[in-house]
Amino acid sequence: MPPQKVVSPVTASLQASGTSIVHGCPGVPRSLPRIETVIEIRSATGAPCKVRSVGIELRTIQKVTLPSKLGSTDSFREYKIYENPLAYRPPVGEFHQDLIALDIPVLIPLPRDIIASGYHHNIQGNWKASTIHKLFVRVACGDAVENEINYIEAFPVAIKLYDTLPLYRQYNEPVLETHNTNDSQVVVELSMPVSSLGPRDELILFTKVMTNHLNNRVKKNLRLLKLTLQIKEMLECHEGGLPKKVVKIYTTSKEFKPEENALNTQGISHQFRVEYPVDNDYLQMYSNKLSDHNNDIVNHQPQGSKEGEVTSRIESYNLAREKSIEKLDEGIPMTHIQGFTSIGKYFSIRYEVVLKVKLVNAKDMEIHLPITVCPFDRISSNYLLRWIMTECDYARHRFGKEFIDMMVQTIHYKKTVDLMASFNPPPLVYRNVKLDLARLGYSAEGYGNSKKISGFAQFID
Repeated sequence: MPPQKVVSPVTASLQASGTSIVHGCPGVPRSLPRIETVIEIRSATGAPCKVRSVGIELRTIQKVTLPSKLGSTDSFREYKIYENPLAYRPPVGEFHQDLIALDIPVLIPLPRDIIASGYHHNIQGNWKASTIHKLFVRVACGDAVENEINYIEAFPVAIKLYDTLPLYRQYNEPVLETHNTNDSQVVVELSMPVSSLGPRDELILFTKVMTNHLNNRVKKNLRLLKLTLQIKEMLECHEGGLPKKVVKIYTTSKEFKPEENALNTQGISHQFRVEYPVDNDYLQMYSNKLSDHNNDIVNHQPQGSKEGEVTSRIESYNLAREKSIEKLDEGIPMTHIQGFTSIGKYFSIRYEVVLKVKLVNAKDMEIHLPITVCPFDRISSNYLLRWIMTECDYARHRFGKEFIDMMVQTIHYKKTVDLMASFNPPPLVYRNVKLDLARLGYSAEGYGNSKKISGFAQFID
């Protein structure tokens, strides 16, 4: 016979609120990023239930789908971030407590290395990757070990990180690099004004190719044939034997004519200006531009350039204005369904700019420059930065400057949990008495008058 289905005597939900349960700005320590909510546990029938304990867990789930010979393979890992097995327990000396309801305040600091929720889908590479977070609530009921019933509920938590905004100073410092060919004949100088980009932000790369003036044996007739700029997206799995996937998401080239490609110590300079590819328009609410961005990308040519001088090629999946995606798991923000830099435990998503230099009478070379891709563009970052400053001020006023300094300087996550626990109020219990029924919002006038109607219904006017 099939096992008998057991009905849980309780239900669990999060207290209704008009805001996210994630407070502060994850990635910005002085805003004190945290999960702040109230878990509401209620009797399923209205009759008092025997509650033994309530445990809370916060888990990260990373999933990767890769193509295989027989279709595709799914692989995932779960990581426990936070655990409190005794968020509620009965009074000392009692095995359980008869309750009709229970409110458990939750105040969980988020670790600095938490991963942003997101969904990455690369059509060309035919791979998918997602990161979600869930808050698990486990309620143990029963008056003995033999008849114990465990009820588990999971609540998705959408976590956005704000530590890679293009406006931050570290990303606005120029990247300067110099590279020599393997035969030391040619020197390539690169300069990138900014290293963090959001959707539709402009990627600028200054290049200068010249002969190596430190080499006394430079060949004659050194020429520059072509410069090619590529943007690559890389899926790197850290365990499980899964392969590394690298896909080009943008390519553009500049070919040099014979009368202008001779190299000397003065060099040949060229500037690449690329609008970073985008999959959706969810950030356009921050922009008042009315131009057709799609046509701008497809027909991209620097101002003043002649027809045919620059050859641009966009990967096919970037041409679509609207990208069809499958149903997303709960807890993934709509701004995080396109690729962005994400460093995780199971997999990471990284990006780089690749410059290919094709030469005559010298070794060709390929230069890789890592870049940071942010879910938010530079325009939306202006609005987000004001909000981040407000959240930092609020955290300082609520918790105190000294406490914030202590939390920022604390390295171990367990210690931050212990420090934050002092601000979390104790659980609020509701017993089967008139006063507690009134606190729940029910009328206590008819308490105990009806024997035929069980549960909360007898106390409702």
